[in-house]
Amino acid sequence: MPRAPSPLAPLSAVQTVRNPWLTVAALSAMTLSIQGCTLMSLGVFLPDLAPDFGGRAGGAATAFLLAMSLASLAVGWALGRIGARPVLLAGIALCAAGYAVAAVAHDMFALTAGLALAGMGVGTSTIVPGIAVITRHHAARRGLALAIFLGAAVVAGALVPPLVGAAIALWSWRGAMLLCAAVMALGCPPLLLLVPGGRIDGERQGNETAAISPDFLRILLASTLLQLAINGVLFAAVDSLMAQGLSRSGAVLAYSAANLLGLPALLMGGMLADRIGPRRSLIATALLLAAGTAALLWAGATAMAGVWLFVLLWGTASALPGQSGSMLLADVAGAEDFPRLLGINTAIIGLLGAMAPMLTDQMRAAGGGYGLPIWVYAAMALAAAPVIALVRPSKADAG
Repeated sequence: MPRAPSPLAPLSAVQTVRNPWLTVAALSAMTLSIQGCTLMSLGVFLPDLAPDFGGRAGGAATAFLLAMSLASLAVGWALGRIGARPVLLAGIALCAAGYAVAAVAHDMFALTAGLALAGMGVGTSTIVPGIAVITRHHAARRGLALAIFLGAAVVAGALVPPLVGAAIALWSWRGAMLLCAAVMALGCPPLLLLVPGGRIDGERQGNETAAISPDFLRILLASTLLQLAINGVLFAAVDSLMAQGLSRSGAVLAYSAANLLGLPALLMGGMLADRIGPRRSLIATALLLAAGTAALLWAGATAMAGVWLFVLLWGTASALPGQSGSMLLADVAGAEDFPRLLGINTAIIGLLGAMAPMLTDQMRAAGGGYGLPIWVYAAMALAAAPVIALVRPSKADAG
């Protein structure tokens, strides 16, 4: 496969900007708002809304994740046809509309439809388009730019859930969800003025199909295992901690602290990946994630050591797969294949990772608690490590 000097080199189809860091700031702010109100706060909403829908809302959360993943698959095509700004605007509108529908839902069908719309909006307006836009303008400093952008989602997970929890306590989950819809609808569109126009797509000669190599399939398998492990804890951590004796405020605080640790983890992870290579970095991430997930078994009001181990280990590891994984994929793929393979990888791992809330419900019913699902998710993270070790990047890599 012919290779360009950098797998993330700027493309001529994208308009240049005088200060690309403003673009990073705008996309980061949108991601903080949108993912903070939706993906990062669903675990806070679920314990309060579930009693209104028969005690289980895992299916609606799964619909959210499925729609988010399917949207990610289409975003790569849309960015190459209509450009970033229309795609991002459509995503913002879907997020706000979906949350508004879910907030007034009185049956499971309406709740599921609303969350599915919101999930489609998240997939259209955050990670995939953000990575595609940012990396085209930061080929020489991709680690720092990606750390800032992905760090916005980490900050969202730390700052927004406590605010959502407070809003639920004041106005119920319906009022809090309507407030989130208003924040996204009013706060995000003005930020699009800082996003460059123009289409974003890989330039290929001849065959337009991205190459599917064995190394890509290994990355896909490992990424899927890691995503299932992360989602399984992401949507169950608050409820699990409360079931073990923590107060609601204590459980939300521990969850937020774990998410907040992802910000320094991204910065340190980027430096580590640059030093030892993304492959070794991703292996270490998988092992750390397995240990942090298992620590959740010993977390509770009488076992605060388990709480802090979960916060430290899981909080650090859960932020890193998107960073080191995308860097490893860029080293395996060529410049012409990377955007398409990124979209394919994101969509597939998202679709399969969306099964986590339903799997958790089923394992809880079978095991009588959170013990079984936590062990299963820890085993998934552990199994990803040897799969990653089999990947052989096609360019010089210390990992």
